[in-house]
Amino acid sequence: MGKGKRLKAKRAGMGTDFLAHAGDVLTRNFQKQIRESAIWPQMVAQFGEQQAEELLKQCKGELKPGLPPDEAGYGPEDI
Repeated sequence: MGKGKRLKAKRAGMGTDFLAHAGDVLTRNFQKQIRESAIWPQMVAQFGEQQAEELLKQCKGELKPGLPPDEAGYGPEDI
């Protein structure tokens, strides 16, 4: 399977479950930000690298439908 065909198949699957895909993206970005923050070296020093990674895997980004809008008036349905 070529790259174009794989990407097309991946995009086709995104439309059916957008909230799950958005949650995965939020999770990856959230975990990346934690690794790049000042708290990550503290976590590694306190728990060790393996346990810090396990704790980081528990941090999940979640987008729930029906949440009230924020101060700017944007809600999950505006995405």
